[in-house]
Amino acid sequence: MLQVGRATVSRVLRRSRETGGVDRLPRGGGNLSPIHGRIAGLLGAVVSKMPDATVAELTAALVERADITTSRSAVLRALGRLGYSRKESRLWRSSGTAKSTAPDDARSAPSSRR
Repeated sequence: MLQVGRATVSRVLRRSRETGGVDRLPRGGGNLSPIHGRIAGLLGAVVSKMPDATVAELTAALVERADITTSRSAVLRALGRLGYSRKESRLWRSSGTAKSTAPDDARSAPSSRR
């Protein structure tokens, strides 16, 4: 009738018995980033001094200067919070098809299909 699985009903009834209600449980806390306040300002200064650095290089510089332990992904998320975006790569192929290296006489003749 409600299109709810039997296991869901069992979990809701168990939660009602254990807690006296059926409200959702709070989400887990996870780890808080050490990059806030003064450290975030230091990260901004590092980016200003090293604008072409990779995220790994920025992480190494921040760990050295701030004497903290953090990861590349935490620095990447902090850069997003500070309003920085990823730099696009300047390297790209000049053509979608590679130039042929075969001699002129080895190339196939044009197709005669119409």
